[in-house]
Amino acid sequence: MSYSGTVRCSVCYKSGHNRTSCPELKAAWEKDPNSYYGREWQRILDRKAKPKVCGYCQESGHTRAQCEVKKKHQSIYLQDLTLWRRALVKWVNEVGLGRGCLVRSYDVAYHSDEGYGWIYPNNENYAPPLSMTTQEELESGLTHYCGIMNTNQWDESSVLVCGDRVGMPEGVTDYRKRVAITLPCIPGIVPRWGQPYWGSDKRDRLDRAQGTNWEIVSPGIPLKTDNFLKGANLRKVAKEHFSAKSDNWASSWRQFTDFQRDQLQKYVNGEIELSEMVDPEVPLNDS
Repeated sequence: MSYSGTVRCSVCYKSGHNRTSCPELKAAWEKDPNSYYGREWQRILDRKAKPKVCGYCQESGHTRAQCEVKKKHQSIYLQDLTLWRRALVKWVNEVGLGRGCLVRSYDVAYHSDEGYGWIYPNNENYAPPLSMTTQEELESGLTHYCGIMNTNQWDESSVLVCGDRVGMPEGVTDYRKRVAITLPCIPGIVPRWGQPYWGSDKRDRLDRAQGTNWEIVSPGIPLKTDNFLKGANLRKVAKEHFSAKSDNWASSWRQFTDFQRDQLQKYVNGEIELSEMVDPEVPLNDS
């Protein structure tokens, strides 16, 4: 597509069509199907003759853009994302996680005082680092999949905000001061237990997610959350999740249970307190 927004053919370089409908390419095929351009047109015809297979639901007869299953899933995804982010923001404000707050972390790796090499929680000389948060907003990539057991995001150490380690010598580069404040297990918002892969009744998120054990020593200024909760940004996150380049399929789509939605909504509305929130039950199978 040209700068003006008009389609331009990559074969004849004329405007108004692309190579898949190029009259000159078609004419070359009609004149000599074995010529270079004739074979190219034949390849286009062969591709058009193949049945359409949806890149999302894997069913034939339509594309991802036309997929009704994808449209339904995307609508539910947006609703769950919006609700979960509102609950997360409320929790963040309640615990005092904001810009300039002091956080003591107990299970996060950090650079040594000289800025070279890492200090890990299992090291003998490990001292829980104290950091001051520097961000004004929550990480924009956080989604409600962090709150659904056994998703990749639930398994990961998803970063809420970052802080600078207090007491680092002058001259140490900024990234060597950095300490990640990751998403902890929060009853009803980020469940601790999930389904096991094998051999046990439950799977503990804390066995994989690191940097989740921290406490706020001194609260900070409330974070800016307008962009995090803005409708246009939420719709963009949902759209990107279901785009072809994301490579997400219907088989990997997940949603909240009715119990989770009801509980989160009551928490957001102020009908229940965080202390009343509970994690969903871990199912015995993949249902």
